[in-house]
Amino acid sequence: MTDKNNINKKQNNNDRNSYVGYGVAFGLLGGAVFSTIVGMFFEIPLIWAFGPGVGMLIGIVIGSIMDTNKNNE
Repeated sequence: MTDKNNINKKQNNNDRNSYVGYGVAFGLLGGAVFSTIVGMFFEIPLIWAFGPGVGMLIGIVIGSIMDTNKNNE
């Protein structure tokens, strides 16, 4: 019985989902939306280079913070 419990504990540790992937996806999407809105008002083509990248960076940071809070529980 103890072998079965050890296997279940190992599977539970491997089944943990990460929020970093969600942060990357939604950050990229949010950065693109931000670039679109800013691009409508200002004629700055460089916003398309930095907007999605900054959004993705913010999403990674938020996803990492959510992961650390989830693992502390």
